[in-house]
Amino acid sequence: MAVPVQAKLHRPILEFLSGVDEASKKEVIDEMARRFSLSDADIRERTPSGYTTRLQTNITFARSYLKNAGLLEPHSRGKFQITTEGRKLLRNHDGDITFRQLQALRKQREEGKEDSLELQGNQQTFSPASEALEEDVDMAPDERMKKAYKQWQKILVGELLDSIAAISPEGFERLVVRLLDKMGYGKGERVGGSGDGGIDGVINQDALGLEKVYVQAKRWDSQVGEPPIRNFAGSLDAHGATKGVFITASTFSQTAKQTAKKISAGNKVIRLIDGLELARLMIEHGVGVVNEYTYKLKKLDGNYFIDE
Repeated sequence: MAVPVQAKLHRPILEFLSGVDEASKKEVIDEMARRFSLSDADIRERTPSGYTTRLQTNITFARSYLKNAGLLEPHSRGKFQITTEGRKLLRNHDGDITFRQLQALRKQREEGKEDSLELQGNQQTFSPASEALEEDVDMAPDERMKKAYKQWQKILVGELLDSIAAISPEGFERLVVRLLDKMGYGKGERVGGSGDGGIDGVINQDALGLEKVYVQAKRWDSQVGEPPIRNFAGSLDAHGATKGVFITASTFSQTAKQTAKKISAGNKVIRLIDGLELARLMIEHGVGVVNEYTYKLKKLDGNYFIDE
């Protein structure tokens, strides 16, 4: 049997999660391979880029759509569980769960209607292509491509944040130092550990290490408040440093942002990077991501056909 398309995976993934407390991506992949009776060749089939398998890619995006629709959620590190709304959907609706239905649920969540999520329309299965054409019928082809690209980027950001949540604090520290290095700030090294003095990494901005940027990296699920920012500022003082970057996988409170702004008005600069910006920077600078496809959109050169 061929690898199922993404839309055919939505319901089976929810059904699997409804019978377990939580599951990792690998556990979902193994279960889908068993459920669809996939051969070894099917499981190994790779996408055109060759970086990943088709089954992994389809499950990755299916899981992202289900999460955005509020049907599953992160649980422990790197694992997901079905939500109350996910169980409700399985009880009340038969058949495939379509892209259009998941998009309707996502929009309801964005409008603050999480308490009464309902699927709209019948249970007819739509292909991704037919849905996109129907939704974007009034858009020019290049605009449809731009819209699809933005949707892809949003999904990738979510996948990066899920992956970051699954790594260790030490791995997160190495990640942010590598990112700042790729961004061109200089050669970095991780220094986190016992006795680190509140500093997780150092970026040397010149060959002699005379100009340094100090890094604090927190792979937290909870929001970062004001105290960690003040503590980081104290660590900079202890090292005689004037430049610091505080990076978290979560978010910063408003007071934390205001504190960093006040400190940066003095003789130090503290730059805050939250999880969303971190994921976008990773995409921009090629950290933790690879190129899957490259398209060149060409247009007619009208000048070429003008008779001289």
